[in-house]
Amino acid sequence: MGAVHGQGTHAGPEAAWLRPLEARPDATSRLILLPHAGGSAGFFRDWPKALPPDIEAWAVQYPGRERRIKEPAARSLDELARGAADAIVPLLDRPTAVLGHSMGATIGYEVLRLLLADPGHARALVHFFASARQAPHHPRDRQVHLLPEEEFLEVLRRHGGVNAEVLAEPDLRDLFLPIVRADYRLAETHVPTPVSPPLPLDLTVLTGTADPSVEPAAAARWADVTAGSFHHEVLPGDHFFPAAQLPAVASVVTRRLRVSAARPG
Repeated sequence: MGAVHGQGTHAGPEAAWLRPLEARPDATSRLILLPHAGGSAGFFRDWPKALPPDIEAWAVQYPGRERRIKEPAARSLDELARGAADAIVPLLDRPTAVLGHSMGATIGYEVLRLLLADPGHARALVHFFASARQAPHHPRDRQVHLLPEEEFLEVLRRHGGVNAEVLAEPDLRDLFLPIVRADYRLAETHVPTPVSPPLPLDLTVLTGTADPSVEPAAAARWADVTAGSFHHEVLPGDHFFPAAQLPAVASVVTRRLRVSAARPG
């Protein structure tokens, strides 16, 4: 994937990719949030309440969900990364961090590779938060997207975060499962960009104590991805600990982002 260039406004087609969670024109830094497989920008709706006024949060909206429900789903994870990266460029007028949850962390990594291919973006991009995800170069053997329906459902139940009513109601399940399975396919068939050279920014990994999908060793390998500072924060909860532990997660993000933003570029 090549570099993403240019500055602009959110008046063009790229505007569909980003949702401002709460406008904060006086904010001194920005946080870009990327959701998990089957997720949408709505997963982050409560984040503005947990973040201080100096941080403005934007959520990436993938095609095929919420206000983009009529659009065809992406055909590759690279397509998602490219769309998100193009949309983020106009926001790089102040220190910016990227946080991706689960599949969103893989997309976030590729977004940063695209953006940082343009040296002019390096000053603004100060921190990457990888939540509930193994490092991109860590082997991933299981192909969840190929599992029969009941086994696939069991994986989702173990991870948590899926409304039991959705899984119990056939019509809702028939709408939801193909989206999630397709996202798993994108993530599990994706060939990540090499981790060398490392990203020229700080990196924090966030994991849950009861998350069955991310082993400590797999999370620790994110250290290979950064040329900046590296931290691993472990919080109580399952794969969707950011929803249950939002104040604690937001506190970590705020503290780390402020330190990175204050560091001379």
